[in-house]
Amino acid sequence: MNKEQIKTNFYDAVNGEWLKQAIIPGDQPSISAFLELHLGIEKTLMDLTSKWEQDPKKLNDNLKKFIKLYQMTKDFDKRNELGTKPFEVVLNKINKLNALKDLDQAFVDLTLESIETPFGFAVMQDFMNSNNQVLYFGAANLFLPDTSYYKDEKTKAQLIGLFTATTTQLLTLYGFSKEETDKLMSEALAFDELLVPVTKSSVEKADYVKMYNPLSKAEVQKLTQTFDLMTNAESLVKQSVDQLIVMNLKFIEAFDTIINEANFNLIKSWMIVSNAMKYALDLTDEIRVAGGAFGRALSGTKEAQNKEKFAFYQAYNRFSQVVGLYYGENYFGPVAKQDVKTMVHEMIGIYQERITDNTWLNEKTKEKAIKKLSTLSVHVGYPDELPPYYDKFEIKGYEHGSNLIQEKLAMTKIINAYDFEKYNKAPNRNIWGMPASMVNAYYSPTNNQIVFPAAILQRPYYSLEQTPSENYGGIGAVMAHEISHAFDNNGAKFDETGSLNNWWTEADLEAFNQKAKDMISLFDGVETGFGPCNGELTVSENIADSGGLRCALEASKKRSDHNVDEFFKNWARVWRSKSSLEYSQLLLRVDVHGPSILRANMQLSNLIEFQDFYQISETDKMHLPKEKMVSIW
Repeated sequence: MNKEQIKTNFYDAVNGEWLKQAIIPGDQPSISAFLELHLGIEKTLMDLTSKWEQDPKKLNDNLKKFIKLYQMTKDFDKRNELGTKPFEVVLNKINKLNALKDLDQAFVDLTLESIETPFGFAVMQDFMNSNNQVLYFGAANLFLPDTSYYKDEKTKAQLIGLFTATTTQLLTLYGFSKEETDKLMSEALAFDELLVPVTKSSVEKADYVKMYNPLSKAEVQKLTQTFDLMTNAESLVKQSVDQLIVMNLKFIEAFDTIINEANFNLIKSWMIVSNAMKYALDLTDEIRVAGGAFGRALSGTKEAQNKEKFAFYQAYNRFSQVVGLYYGENYFGPVAKQDVKTMVHEMIGIYQERITDNTWLNEKTKEKAIKKLSTLSVHVGYPDELPPYYDKFEIKGYEHGSNLIQEKLAMTKIINAYDFEKYNKAPNRNIWGMPASMVNAYYSPTNNQIVFPAAILQRPYYSLEQTPSENYGGIGAVMAHEISHAFDNNGAKFDETGSLNNWWTEADLEAFNQKAKDMISLFDGVETGFGPCNGELTVSENIADSGGLRCALEASKKRSDHNVDEFFKNWARVWRSKSSLEYSQLLLRVDVHGPSILRANMQLSNLIEFQDFYQISETDKMHLPKEKMVSIW
């Protein structure tokens, strides 16, 4: 550790040597503590896959299916032999559409197979009643990752030019003539342009409560007279639908001016281009590499994944929960699981103490907050059950005339049918949103639930070999971060049942909103070395980081062996990251998490305990005046 830097840049003081030596893998846009763990797990899972392939007899049925799919994905000779032929089944479905009424009639089948269409449905928990699942409606994504890219004409011209060049190359590999390709690109981009004014920016999407806009069946029908949206909705869920939850009112209000017969050729070309990009992964190696060219350029990734790794992920991504369960059960011991569970409940207890001692909430709001904490469900390591659709998968293999696109369509149809069957039913809260083998954690506001997969429970976040202070500065703060999401600017709007419900007094809500604005101001415009931070985009994660850090510090301080230096150093260590310039700039526009250097430095500067321990003075760069400090939880 560079002690001379402690007062100027704590993040660099702790991570300086790592930042000098860390090498960004050629097939990644960055390297970080998260990714280092991920790469270790990746090797473990790839080695396991090779071992299973040699002797699959003892595997359960779903792992056998995973191996069978993997044997298909890694057979690049067969993929090259088939060429673009597997894509014909998708292309033929689109080419049969000659008018908007044809899309209307084919929409259910296209949706069940997840063939790209300009809009679609999803069954999710009802924000107003989390014990029921309802139908949400939204538009497709833009070709560029955020609306802000379209506002700056110079940036837009550069990126659309790059998108056009890479996608033109891809379409050429599919066998489209120059004339066909030029027409497809021109019309697809024209349709993309129609979506720009009615698409939410990343900042707008970050306020996810605003995507809950219920419209009655009659209201939807009035707004969508060019397309029978409600009949399609009812066909998908196989029952009557009284209302849709519209995620973007601007889109549905402009629906008939965008989705109409005059624009049908644009829609059709957009579908061909979008699906050519989507299914490039399932074809020849040359096509799959070309299909990822735009994304790599946008993120500054130097090269595509090698064949071996790509083939593994192509199969793993279909069976991630199955493989993840094996990883969790076999690589995450019961001693660690119990230790982590104990730690989570300790964090909840500390949080309760902090809410009880809170000076800006009144008793009525405190009672509600503590009730929400007391009903928070905790999941650690691996799930108790998996989604049932895996049991219905059947991998046919090349030997039975199948190919990767046919396999994808068949599996997708099973998953989507399962999802639409959930309409008007209570959710299964035991099903996780990510596999146990993913290095991550999350809070679900509609389940009032936190999940810590086994994969993240490793050094530097957590280890039985680390000191307690280091663990509190790592996984302890991550745990409390996830708990804090129950009380961030989004999570605070949901009650203990996971339903959207204002449980705040008017005065307390006003005070909270002001504190959230103060958090926005604290981060907004702060220079990161690759552009200024967007305080509004990152506010929910910054609130969670602040609450998590304070809560974990409180827990660590209660121990007789508490070591302040170890705690703060590990907090900075877990956020170490080195990224390409392009990726860093992309994240500033689209990522709700603050840049790593600010997650470490700004959150620490915002703590009086940090300022006092390292004797930070007004002349030091790590100094933050007390009047500017923002303490919420």
